[in-house]
Amino acid sequence: MKLKSFILLMTSTITLACTAPTVSKEKYVEKAENSNSGYTKELSKSDLGYWSIKDCKLLSDGVGEMVGITGYLLEESSQMRDSGNNKGSDETFEAAEKTASVSANLATTFAAFCK
Repeated sequence: MKLKSFILLMTSTITLACTAPTVSKEKYVEKAENSNSGYTKELSKSDLGYWSIKDCKLLSDGVGEMVGITGYLLEESSQMRDSGNNKGSDETFEAAEKTASVSANLATTFAAFCK
């Protein structure tokens, strides 16, 4: 069960990492260098480092998946504990805690770059 939880967690994390947007500052730097008025020019959200709507949607979907995985792992842990498998229950609960932590970090990233 520990291996299954680990593989599930790693697969989810890798999937989110691959879909997470990378922010390119080249366009912003070019605008700043070419403008005579400096920073008084009105900047768009993307110029300020905010991500595109598509990328934010992907991140939001990924956070939702991680929350779902956390719920699944907590349910499995509860079932294991009810059946007397305390060791397996503890391991699954730890995997749920780690998944919840990743989810919280991704939600913080969403709040920082997508609002």
